Amino acid sequence: MKMKILFVLLLLSNNIFAAPAAPGVKNFFQSDGTSFLAELKGDEYFSWVVDSLGRVIKFNPLSSNYEYTVIQETNGSLSLGFSGISASNNTPLFASAFSNTEVGIINNLKLQIVYKQYRDNGLQDAGRDSERRDADTSGITTSD
Repeated sequence: MKMKILFVLLLLSNNIFAAPAAPGVKNFFQSDGTSFLAELKGDEYFSWVVDSLGRVIKFNPLSSNYEYTVIQETNGSLSLGFSGISASNNTPLFASAFSNTEVGIINNLKLQIVYKQYRDNGLQDAGRDSERRDADTSGITTSD
């Protein structure tokens, strides 16, 4: 009986706590070999990178580069999209001299909403995985 309780507690503990991102400024490398300094934020369910100017950056697997992000709204749900502008230490605040759109500058409240949505979805997915594992192991008996 004690083993069952311990097993259940171990399964639940993995699904409740999300590990925070490692603090501190780090060097991030682009596919062309250039690098930039930024700090990792978030946890295991959702993470992003912030540069020294507070601009939000995410890794784009299609371009294999870290890019400044934009907020996208789809069906009332917010998400981070890619701007197509690769992050670097000396990227100007604006996309071009003729643009008045700031690159990677995201309203912190909207960023927290996106973070909460990803985190909630991650917890729900983890809960479904736990239920599947519990169903798979429900036939296992242990003796004390």
